[in-house]
Amino acid sequence: MSNILTRYIVALIAIPTILYILFCAPSWVFNLLMALIMMLVLLEWLHLIQGLKLAAPLTLGMTMGAVLLTGITVFAVTGNGLFLFFTSILAVLGLNLFGLLNQAFDIKQRALGNAAMLMAVMMTAWGGGSIILIRESETIPDSRYWILLLFTMVWSGDTGAMHLGRRFGRHKLAPVISPKKTVEGLVGAVTCATITSAAVFHLFHFPYPLWHVLIIAPITVALAHTGDLTASMIKRAAQVKDSGHLIPGHGGYLDRFDALLLSSPFVYLYIQLVLIHP
Repeated sequence: MSNILTRYIVALIAIPTILYILFCAPSWVFNLLMALIMMLVLLEWLHLIQGLKLAAPLTLGMTMGAVLLTGITVFAVTGNGLFLFFTSILAVLGLNLFGLLNQAFDIKQRALGNAAMLMAVMMTAWGGGSIILIRESETIPDSRYWILLLFTMVWSGDTGAMHLGRRFGRHKLAPVISPKKTVEGLVGAVTCATITSAAVFHLFHFPYPLWHVLIIAPITVALAHTGDLTASMIKRAAQVKDSGHLIPGHGGYLDRFDALLLSSPFVYLYIQLVLIHP
């Protein structure tokens, strides 16, 4: 069975399952699913950092990621910003103290490992946390459809980049980091994401002008590609093709969900700063 066929079979099972949980299950079930996925993303990322021979203990990284993600979730549910501030400081402090006090690695390994872990924890926690913030927001009209829009932009953009990039790709986007990505693929991603998200915007009667899609979709796709390239850079440095092998045809959880790490915070901020509180 070809890798692309396996990829589509898994997607045809996974996507309806996630959407069923989003629309039919209690919100805490969806939030728990997102938190679990992001913790698996973080685990794979920490393994990659260890592959670079840097100081990145799994227990510390996973604990600090869970602490920060818990703080974001509590803030999303209760609006308690003080708890979010406390957990953010605790996560940063815990990672920094390890880099300062640990004597098992040399100073270079500790410094680079500390910076790499901090980026991994922050990006995964806020990537998943932003989706939870959207889902739990009382100010966002029917927040489930905004999450559907986010997933539509990212997934359709990925599909457009893959197929149109294979067919028309001539100019490399980031040849050192990800040789298969092309400028034509990025254009295809933006085009597909804009068309499909406009359809979702219209079909589900979003209470905002359609032109917002023309702003949200291209930026979301650009940030999705940035998140993907960030993960690719780490994988390239660690000399591995995929972050894991848990999802047939897709690699690991980081391979599959890296596009949400930067795009979901943008969508949440756009909703809050442009649409809700302009």
